[in-house]
Amino acid sequence: MKKINIYPTVQFPCQWDDLVVKIGKNKKTIATIYTEKEAEKDNLKLGIGKGNDGIYDIVIDGAEINNEVVRNSLKDLEKRTHNSYKFVSKQTEEDKIIAYSDKLNALSDKYKDKSDCYDFSKIKSPVEKSRVIKSWIGEILYEAITYKNLDTLKSLAEMIGIEIKELIKQK
Repeated sequence: MKKINIYPTVQFPCQWDDLVVKIGKNKKTIATIYTEKEAEKDNLKLGIGKGNDGIYDIVIDGAEINNEVVRNSLKDLEKRTHNSYKFVSKQTEEDKIIAYSDKLNALSDKYKDKSDCYDFSKIKSPVEKSRVIKSWIGEILYEAITYKNLDTLKSLAEMIGIEIKELIKQK
């Protein structure tokens, strides 16, 4: 399946944006993405819905929209439309931080089981423990940069704090 190139119409970060495809010299809006706060003005709910105009409304749970939020939203839209999308935009400083957080997250992949949960029996040495802890720092960094949702970030940090204590106690 050929990927459909999707372009933003504004510069990020923002509160809402139209996502368009280029057809010759024209642009066609396929979706509008909103923060939850901005969507309240139009009585839109979290998630993806299709408006009467045929344009998808995507409402995210975050403080602002950035490249990563759009990329993640397009993955969700692909499941609904059965099309494949590629988001085309300039790389931002946030994108560089997200790439770094992805590298940190990858450090712990070999310590996970099939359900993507940590198998603490695989983590034995201090080096392995430090890799897992670095990956959790990457998760916090990713969440902070991508969605900027303080409540979610606090919850994630608390959960990871508990996991770190359990990991350190393990012998």
